[in-house]
Amino acid sequence: MKRLTKVLFSMASVSILYLPHALAMASRPNADPNAPPPPAWVSFVPMIAMVAIFYFLLIRPQSKQRSERQRLIGDIKKGDRVITQGGIIATVVNVLPQILEVKLNDDVKVKIQRSSVTDVLTEETYTSMTSGVQ
Repeated sequence: MKRLTKVLFSMASVSILYLPHALAMASRPNADPNAPPPPAWVSFVPMIAMVAIFYFLLIRPQSKQRSERQRLIGDIKKGDRVITQGGIIATVVNVLPQILEVKLNDDVKVKIQRSSVTDVLTEETYTSMTSGVQ
């Protein structure tokens, strides 16, 4: 998906960059030297198109990803199994506004920041991950 996005973006940006030149070259042989220049807004069309492409290919997906992550972190509750940025799988014992108290095993409890959580595991995912562990 990312590769397709990059290819489409590069094709669109190249075509947008060369579009004014192609139109200008195509109109030169038949152009009247005394004809008035095109309106000023015509030169802004490629820039507006590039901004729209940047928005739909870069800015919008990143904002969706950020809001999904904030929702994931905000929905953490007691008893959830989480994966931290360090790759540690832990069970949430206590939920505070900025800190989570997690249990690594029966004896060890630590406090971590909410922002260090990368994923919340479902029961099916957890059992499939730990089925080969002895």
